[in-house]
Amino acid sequence: MKNDELHKKFGVTDAQLDERAAEYESESWEGMEFGRIVQGRPKICDEELKPLTIKVPASRIAAIQESAARRGVSRSEFVRQAIDNELATAS
Repeated sequence: MKNDELHKKFGVTDAQLDERAAEYESESWEGMEFGRIVQGRPKICDEELKPLTIKVPASRIAAIQESAARRGVSRSEFVRQAIDNELATAS
């Protein structure tokens, strides 16, 4: 992944990456902050999630997968975002 892609996706600069690399390589760990370890997948919302099964043409699934990959999200997240966007504009 290129540096500008890293910055866009994770919000880190070259300088920040260089600082972290120097700390890691020196094994000092002084500036490092570690969060709480949580088992399992991260929660995506505070509500219970229920599955939604639909049938769509194979070509549409391929288009969804391509669009999701370009955005750097999973197919499920892409569909959730599409639903949220449609619900927001429908009201």
